[in-house]
Amino acid sequence: MKMKRITILLISVALIFQGCEEYLDKVQDSTGMDEEQVFTDYNNFRKFQDRMYRDMHNYLADYDYGMIAAMCDEGYTESAQWETMGVVQSGDWIRAYSTAQALQFSSVWRAWQSIRIANICLQKLPMLEGNATPQQMNQLEGQALFMRAWYYYEFLIRQGGMPYLTEPLGGSDNYALPRLSFHETALKIAEDCDAAAALLPDKWDMANIGRPTKGAAMAVKASALLFDASPTNNTSNDATYWTAAAQAAWDLIEYSQSSGTFKLMPSKGTDEVTYMSPGGVQTITYPSGFDSIFMYTPYNDEIIWEFYEAVTSGSQFSTFTIASLAEGGIIQGYSPSQNIVDLFETKNGLAIQDDPEYDAQNPYINRDPRFYHSILFNRERWTSGTDLYLELFNGGRDRASGDLVHFSYTGYLARKFWGKNVDLWSGASAPFTHTIFFRYADILLMYAEAANEIGGPNYTLPGATMSAVQAVNKVRERMLMPGVHTMYLASKESFRQRIKNERAVELYLEGKRFFDLSRWGDAHKMQHKQLYGVDLIENPGRPTGYNITRTALPVVTLTFEQKHYKWPIPLSDALMFKEFTQNPGW
Repeated sequence: MKMKRITILLISVALIFQGCEEYLDKVQDSTGMDEEQVFTDYNNFRKFQDRMYRDMHNYLADYDYGMIAAMCDEGYTESAQWETMGVVQSGDWIRAYSTAQALQFSSVWRAWQSIRIANICLQKLPMLEGNATPQQMNQLEGQALFMRAWYYYEFLIRQGGMPYLTEPLGGSDNYALPRLSFHETALKIAEDCDAAAALLPDKWDMANIGRPTKGAAMAVKASALLFDASPTNNTSNDATYWTAAAQAAWDLIEYSQSSGTFKLMPSKGTDEVTYMSPGGVQTITYPSGFDSIFMYTPYNDEIIWEFYEAVTSGSQFSTFTIASLAEGGIIQGYSPSQNIVDLFETKNGLAIQDDPEYDAQNPYINRDPRFYHSILFNRERWTSGTDLYLELFNGGRDRASGDLVHFSYTGYLARKFWGKNVDLWSGASAPFTHTIFFRYADILLMYAEAANEIGGPNYTLPGATMSAVQAVNKVRERMLMPGVHTMYLASKESFRQRIKNERAVELYLEGKRFFDLSRWGDAHKMQHKQLYGVDLIENPGRPTGYNITRTALPVVTLTFEQKHYKWPIPLSDALMFKEFTQNPGW
């Protein structure tokens, strides 16, 4: 009976956000257990608090038809008979909030209800004293502080600054609260993260894996301050913002090194790609292990914060499959762009345009090993059928054309979250798959970016033991890539471009690229809006058996104008109080 009444209470908390003051707080109006029953019992308190996790957004979810990786130059997909993906890609983001399954918009915005739950828990925590251990009290407080900061971070990188509520509002309270600036909100997030980090454990026991840790709080702080320092939000290029971001990232690196809590997953051995050429089956050998960060293992030491609930969902891979090879849903056939393929360096550590050994008619050999972990190319074998090679050439079995959907639109497929031999023939289930918000490599690249902006590639933050370029090289060395070439280290500006490139390659499809382009002020540029594919026309005289050229026209041209740098507030909420202003252009 008690469990039933707790459930009623939780449902009531969710329902209070469906009224006219949805974007803020409303008075809790619930039946069932009274306050004393809920907040003086540890188990009841924890069950109530755990509701605040339900608004976490899984950016790999196959049911999110507003997929973030299809909103930038990483690749293209569409939502078949559903209009959603097209609405998002066309820049109609006001409409996206009310378009079915555009969860990147509607689901994230609903997190106000979870912020309220976090604030209720912080307010009521003293009622639990004497009925929980000090450790339990700290863990409850730390989680509430962290999740409040997390949801505000999600708002920050989309809509920008918000009223930062630290207590649940009552019926007589003032709801007409002005929005804080981007900088003010970032500092509030950092403050909550500092407080949470002091209370949360280094690691949880097996029964609680997925809850935020000290490292997760430090990561959110570092990222919030990096966004705050970035050009879109730091228009005066205030150097103190970059210093704060570098320090926050370094604090986490130093903590990881001293505690051994987080580290890069090493490459242990080699793997092979086989593909068909005019001369028969060819093999490419490359360092293995990178894919184990994202799949196959239930947890690993590189992941700092993730959507752990989805690890065993078994469906996140389907977006990246095609109808000829695996079952899928509304969104299928996600296709990497030629734009992103061209960013993977050669194994010599050079951009393809800078390496005289690069052959545009044999472009898939001798590439950065992360290319083979991330991208599937024409005539590669990627199924349990030993004689079945991908037909991504123009007119091929696996290439979209005409009315065909759920196939490759660009001549490439994404491998990163698609486990080996998970296809129509094997009957194999998808392996463990991680939706990662932060991992250690990301933190190293955050530090490198901020340190470079302060003093260039060889700058080391006072008190740190690593320069900007050394941090990047650690990420590269893991996959046996050479350090950043000296030709890219002549200036802060040239190294900045390599850092951007490194983030695009290392963090491909991890929910970072769209927000990186946005915070850098690059998203409106044509090279990031026009997504190209590859034309593959049969020619037995070529090394691959095909003439290889970039498509003459873009596969899609995304809409991204100046107003898109700050997502709109849903109209019903933006019009509620004049103090709660809409973002410019909307």
